[in-house]
Amino acid sequence: MPQFFDLHSHMLCGVDDGAKNVEDMFSMLEMAYEDGIRAICLTPHYSPYMFGDNVTERERSYAVLREYVAEKHPDMQLFLGNELGYYQGCAQALETGRCRTLNNSRYVLMDFSEGEDFFTLSLAVNQVQRMGYMVVLAHAERYRCLFHKFHWLETFVDEGGIIQVTASACRAGWGTPSERQCKKLLRHGLVHVVSTDGHNLTKRQPKMSVCLPYLESHFDEQTIRRLVWENAMRIVSDGLIQF
Repeated sequence: MPQFFDLHSHMLCGVDDGAKNVEDMFSMLEMAYEDGIRAICLTPHYSPYMFGDNVTERERSYAVLREYVAEKHPDMQLFLGNELGYYQGCAQALETGRCRTLNNSRYVLMDFSEGEDFFTLSLAVNQVQRMGYMVVLAHAERYRCLFHKFHWLETFVDEGGIIQVTASACRAGWGTPSERQCKKLLRHGLVHVVSTDGHNLTKRQPKMSVCLPYLESHFDEQTIRRLVWENAMRIVSDGLIQF
């Protein structure tokens, strides 16, 4: 089994709708470690209208998890970022530093509601790109407005956009439409990163291995490594993505 890098995780406790407490956070870390994950970028939601101003909680929880990992699993690498949830004027949070990029790189993990309209999504992505950031489109398989906008997705990638899909979506973790979209994106070579988007110990677990049966039946070892490790590492290192 390969080593995994989970670029999209809600493991930090008391920050958003992820881990509820320190015990859950530590248990999620142990679950991820047992699954073969050896690098995690913690990406709590930055969405003040949903979760308030959680900057202090983010930093405090990250410090606690780093201390735990240093003692229990020194071979685990941790990085910090945010998942920027769309709201009017959200790009300003990047400029003020309230919302973190992925490990202080130029890469920004952006999130929209599953039912967001295409005009709003595309306009927001373009705005952040014009500010000089590289947009990582979080769980791209879920947005219904993009199910029939494959040309836009291809253009987005051609212009430097990054597509992340959810590991569980490879096995119908998000239902048939999202599963079809996920596999379509993968087959067409438009996916750069597979991540867990882990939130808890039950329905949204921090496990990457669930994607392996599908990936191993469709892609070579080098491609799989790019999807589950190399591209994520390049992102947090502020490097260039391999296609």
